[in-house]
Amino acid sequence: MFLTLNLNGKISHNMPSFNYSLSSILHISIIGFFLLLSPCRANDTFKFYNCTGNDTFAPNSPYQINLNTLLTSLSATASASGKATGFNTTVVGGANQQDTVYGLFMCSGSANTQQCSECVANATKEITSLCAFKMEALVWFTDCLVRYSSWPFFAAMDEKPMRCVNNKEDYRGEIEEFNEDLKSLMEDLINQASGNLKKRAGNRRSLPGDKVLYGLAQCIPDLSSDNCSKCLEDAVNDLQNSCTKDKIGGRILYPSCMVRYESYIFFSTSLLKGKSKTPYLEIAMIVVAIFILLLIFYCGYRLVSRKKRKINLKDLKVEEEDISNEMKSLQFDLGTIEAATNNFSDEDKIGEGGFGSVHKGKLSNGEEIAVKRLSRNSSQGDIEFKNEALLIAKLQHRNLVRLLGFCTEGEEKILVYEFVQNKSLDYHLFNRKSQRCLTWAERYRIIGGIARGILYLHEDSRLKIIHRDLKPSNILLDSGMNAKISDFGLARIVGLEEREGSTRRIAGTYGYMSPEYAMHGLFSVKSDVFSFGVMVLEIISGKRNAYFQEPNSSGDLLSHAWKLWREERPLALLDPALEETVSETEVIRCIQIGLLCVQENPDDRPTMATIALYFSFSVDLPMPSEPPLFLQGKAKSRVPMEELESMQSVTNSVSLSVSDISRSKSFPR
Repeated sequence: MFLTLNLNGKISHNMPSFNYSLSSILHISIIGFFLLLSPCRANDTFKFYNCTGNDTFAPNSPYQINLNTLLTSLSATASASGKATGFNTTVVGGANQQDTVYGLFMCSGSANTQQCSECVANATKEITSLCAFKMEALVWFTDCLVRYSSWPFFAAMDEKPMRCVNNKEDYRGEIEEFNEDLKSLMEDLINQASGNLKKRAGNRRSLPGDKVLYGLAQCIPDLSSDNCSKCLEDAVNDLQNSCTKDKIGGRILYPSCMVRYESYIFFSTSLLKGKSKTPYLEIAMIVVAIFILLLIFYCGYRLVSRKKRKINLKDLKVEEEDISNEMKSLQFDLGTIEAATNNFSDEDKIGEGGFGSVHKGKLSNGEEIAVKRLSRNSSQGDIEFKNEALLIAKLQHRNLVRLLGFCTEGEEKILVYEFVQNKSLDYHLFNRKSQRCLTWAERYRIIGGIARGILYLHEDSRLKIIHRDLKPSNILLDSGMNAKISDFGLARIVGLEEREGSTRRIAGTYGYMSPEYAMHGLFSVKSDVFSFGVMVLEIISGKRNAYFQEPNSSGDLLSHAWKLWREERPLALLDPALEETVSETEVIRCIQIGLLCVQENPDDRPTMATIALYFSFSVDLPMPSEPPLFLQGKAKSRVPMEELESMQSVTNSVSLSVSDISRSKSFPR
């Protein structure tokens, strides 16, 4: 008998993968470590079992008694504090050799100790009901394998029965290149897993488009290196020629080994470090690690020994002889810009505000540009303007609008940006003149793009930047409807070791500002997280937060979303204009992420690195708490909406200064 049981179904998602720099990888690794220690986790997403052969045993027979003893022993071993290794073999026998039972469990490299023990406990309970009175059986859960038999199968390589599992989604890209990357990843995993005592390894490969492919290979630990290698090679062949062919994720399960790959990290990040095959390499790695630690301590000592002072642009400015070439490459002459914009004609004007005007233009090579002409009452000098423009130009990310250059001639201060074709997000969400409604797939991709862009600003760029004015009108959409964060007019640079600042001049947009910023002038990375959460709820609902109108609503969009969440009706928030079939799992998860981001206490809001993990569907989300009630007095701003909008409109568009940051202000992290 062979039967496959799908308990909850495999979640399919279109969320693009996040590709992190070293700093964000370290950050996420720390988060992942504590998440792995957490005792809370969702139930296994699948299980399959096989009851091999026709041999059965009688109820209450010696074999059944021995089997019950064996399964109890396996479960106890997996749960033993300080003794759990993720693998164990057990033999229970009586006077009659035919009554002897051989059994083992092996936990997946994607499971921590707690998940391993829970999985083995569940598997040992269910295997006797799934394969009632069978003398041989095995069951694969997501996190573990449990197997027993009447014959000594230990250290034997078994490849049947085989189970193939995929995540249903085809890879969207160059298939041949993807298959080559997958093959290379799996070859490395085979060598790594077969060459270490635990017989398991995890690794990753970078794919085009900032995507990452993660893989895991694992054998029964008592398998010989040769048998492990052979088992994994056969599994990889099945992986590329069975139900997982051209899929973005999948796995092959054998009784003696398994291989798996996904577009998100699903195993402990400690496996990425790997194990050396020789003690010499291990010693070398230890020496390198000690050297790095000493270097970190030395740098920390130097930082602590310095007097604390405010960061200004002079600290970030490099010597002029080192940046002269960069300056030349970014410098536009005024004649070129005037020709590109028909001398700043009104016909080419696409925006205007207190900062100045924005014009669409076309260079002589045919490249379309957006030209921001700053008002002449700007207090910045040419040197400061050039240095700040250079800093902005160094912010290179596919989800940020790219600065191409600048111009300073006479009284003119001009910024030249890439032209983004599909206008801003608010035009498509809230403008009735928009030609079409954004699909759910587009909205989901836009949410992911905004998240990646903010994560880059907070963690991955050479500067730590707090945007302070994240809103749909500052999210532009390119020809593929990919999000690009724009308008750094209110952005603030903080030190890499800092996470917050304060200002006496509150400038921003009502409805997107966090309560601690609106009331006290305290801004931080968590302020941007709050704004991101508001946008997520707006993208889902198709309604503005500040001007929300809904019969029987609680006043504002955040309160309305919270009310629906408490009533267990989150899908009622979904934009009724969405006529297509949507992924309810994706929608509900996005609503929960949005509510987590707009919690009143900044400490309760996740960081963008944590949000990246939330989108991977491999992490359980905490329950959100109530958002601030802006329109009902609970967190009223001391600054009226009209004044806030007025202050925003006259803010210089490249005010990347940090002169108003006060380190004496404390702010909870």
